[in-house]
Amino acid sequence: MKRTLAVIAVILAVLVGAQGQALAADFAKPFEDDTGSVTSGSGGDSCSETWAITPVAGYVLRGKGCFTKNGDVWRIQDAFPDGTQTFVYWENWLLSGDGPGAQWKPYRYGECSNSSGSDTWARCNKDYYESSSTNIYGGKGSRIRFQTCRRVPADNVCSPESIEAAPWINNNG
Repeated sequence: MKRTLAVIAVILAVLVGAQGQALAADFAKPFEDDTGSVTSGSGGDSCSETWAITPVAGYVLRGKGCFTKNGDVWRIQDAFPDGTQTFVYWENWLLSGDGPGAQWKPYRYGECSNSSGSDTWARCNKDYYESSSTNIYGGKGSRIRFQTCRRVPADNVCSPESIEAAPWINNNG
């Protein structure tokens, strides 16, 4: 019985650890799953990239995800012809209240994916609270963090590897 409980505890720890903050946080909104539309625009204010090592070429870019504060736009590049999908996993947290008791609370989270194939950019347009406006929790503060990922059969490959390692972006566009 003790061994069974130990195995269950390890499995739960791995599952929660692999999903990072999304499982640990209690987001106010349901998961948002968007497929981006093809765009000629590229890049953004904040970007992250995923790379692969190949025997012939060495390191090659697999995908790039970028966020532009002005307009709350995600752009995702699928740069690798391997038949898998590039996507951005994002989280939006809001500051509740103001003063010393204010805390960051999870609000929205989701994915924006590029299903358009290699060498394309896709775009998802969101509408986040700005840090300068009063949000649903009564505070002024909105921050976003994200990972750029590739869907692969056994698991997703993301950069950074965990959402907790992603830098926060103050959303004040």
